Amino acid sequence: MKPKLRSLDINPIERQGEEYWHFHDRIGIAADAAVPREFGPLLGLFDGTRDAAAIVATYAQRGGEDLPQEFVENLIAQLDEGLLLDSPHFAARFQAITGEFAAEPTRPAAFAGLSYPAQPDALREMLGEFFEEAAAFQVPSADFDAARLRGVVVPHIDFMRGGAVEALAYHQLANQEFDVFVILGIAHCGVRYPFCGAAKSYDTPFGTAPVDEEFMAALQDRVGERLTAEQFVHRSEHSIEFVAVFLQYLEHLKNARIVPILCGGFHDEVRRGVSPLQNPDIASFCATLREVVLEWRSKGQRVGLIASVDLSHVGARFGDESQLTQARLSAIEKDDREFLACAELGSAEALHAHIARDENARNVDAHPALFTLLAAFPELRAQLLEYSQAYDEAANSVVSFASMTLYEN
Repeated sequence: MKPKLRSLDINPIERQGEEYWHFHDRIGIAADAAVPREFGPLLGLFDGTRDAAAIVATYAQRGGEDLPQEFVENLIAQLDEGLLLDSPHFAARFQAITGEFAAEPTRPAAFAGLSYPAQPDALREMLGEFFEEAAAFQVPSADFDAARLRGVVVPHIDFMRGGAVEALAYHQLANQEFDVFVILGIAHCGVRYPFCGAAKSYDTPFGTAPVDEEFMAALQDRVGERLTAEQFVHRSEHSIEFVAVFLQYLEHLKNARIVPILCGGFHDEVRRGVSPLQNPDIASFCATLREVVLEWRSKGQRVGLIASVDLSHVGARFGDESQLTQARLSAIEKDDREFLACAELGSAEALHAHIARDENARNVDAHPALFTLLAAFPELRAQLLEYSQAYDEAANSVVSFASMTLYEN
């Protein structure tokens, strides 16, 4: 066997004074794992080109110690058993799990009991506290009348760090009625086609957020089977689940149907500095989304739009070991606010140009979802409600986020 590590999030951590590499599987098949930091050079040889004997020899040639081949073989076996290698064992398990998910009548609440309480009463109390905190924010006066409100931009950071800012966005919908919400989240694990829908309702501790099957079918008829070909990524993605939880909490919105769509990163367009609309897949999806939304509205359906996104991801957890000083945090905020100003202007192209100017050095995950909404609905404008940063000094990392309203100009 020539071992090859799967595409995983690998970050340095420290436990009880010992340093490790932490492995996290974004698609949620492998359990989190940690290996001693000194294994790094050895694991760097797990690229699918060498068997155990060649790994031992190459490791020694590059200045490492002479390792028993049996040690490397045991390490390979452990990693394969943990589903961390791209191997027949992993392929079989992946096929089984994707089949199980496809057969599920609904998308289970993957983060209940992890990111938020699984018990409805405890969760209701938590969200109630978030809405109370949100009431204390100094929100600017709306630049539009209520009839022109079309949706919100809401963070998807974990509730304990961003719950009040998330609640603030939903509070803007307090007196609004919607029949369906198109929810654009982020596929953090990546997808081949730029967009990934799921024709599944989302379970929450409060009940099930029903999918709009007809809307999804209308999209898929125009886009093709590729729209849901990778719907398995919804299984372990939180950005839409968190929205479903809030919608089910709000009595007047819990019956609204949802259209759950995850966006992949427009990485090639960012790297090349060209408009995403030069990509036929992105351009046609934006046009199709607009077409179906307008079709639904022509039937008298009130269609809302929600972008579930965060902003910058900077620091050690995201591959940047340089120190996050207060000056740098302020610079991140300045850049974030410039990005949000593009959304306030309703300019998809300015939004993209901001990200492409440094190839998204801040790891802003909001880019594809916001670009898609602004490109599909150029009449949209946004208004910033609140901006915040979740700074972890011990981890030398920060995630920024904001809530906004979306209205028709």
